[in-house]
Amino acid sequence: MKGKPSMSSGREGDRPTRASRENPCDGCHECSLRCTAGIQMTKQEFERIVKCLQEQDARQVTRVLEQEKRVPWFEDIETEQCLFYDVTKRRCIAYPARPLICRLFGRVEWLPCPLGKPLPMLKDGLGVIQAYSGERRATFAEWCAEEGLYDFRQIATPDA
Repeated sequence: MKGKPSMSSGREGDRPTRASRENPCDGCHECSLRCTAGIQMTKQEFERIVKCLQEQDARQVTRVLEQEKRVPWFEDIETEQCLFYDVTKRRCIAYPARPLICRLFGRVEWLPCPLGKPLPMLKDGLGVIQAYSGERRATFAEWCAEEGLYDFRQIATPDA
């Protein structure tokens, strides 16, 4: 699968590996409760995600898109995970093409790492999000409807 994110913890025993030093998030899924349904994205981000999904195994993409996304969160509270979040394997199938808001987790002061990892902060994060907020955004489902894609499986198998 192209662009598959590493699922390793980034550790050999207690020593961090080179990969974990370069990307402390590699193998960590503690942000995943932020991966909620209804994230808005630009048309360019939507198109990047569609391309990313089409480059993957159609059966795996369909499996993830068809998963039950309502998951327990705290006591009697449930949350609905993002369409692209694989609740079984605990990873994002659109990670290489994820929208800006997802890329900002842990990289700006208002979306800190839930574990307090010392991650490099984005310079001028506020300016980046302000510019982004001026762009037209919609949810993935809204972009699909605009494109006439009423069945997400069409994305994984465009000839269907």
